[in-house]
Amino acid sequence: MLKYLVVALIALGIYIGVTYKDQIEDLTDSRQFEEVHDVFEDASDRAADAASDLSDKLEGLSN
Repeated sequence: MLKYLVVALIALGIYIGVTYKDQIEDLTDSRQFEEVHDVFEDASDRAADAASDLSDKLEGLSN
């Protein structure tokens, strides 16, 4: 009986999470954190690309 109760509570939690996802994100302000994370990832990618370009140029100069 306890197993069924646990499964029902998990299913209810998943249903609430899927149904009210936007409202939950608004309450926790997690969208702002996601935007900051995206900006950080973009900056990291640009820095990695710049480092790769510089290393390629350095290899070209040494040859």
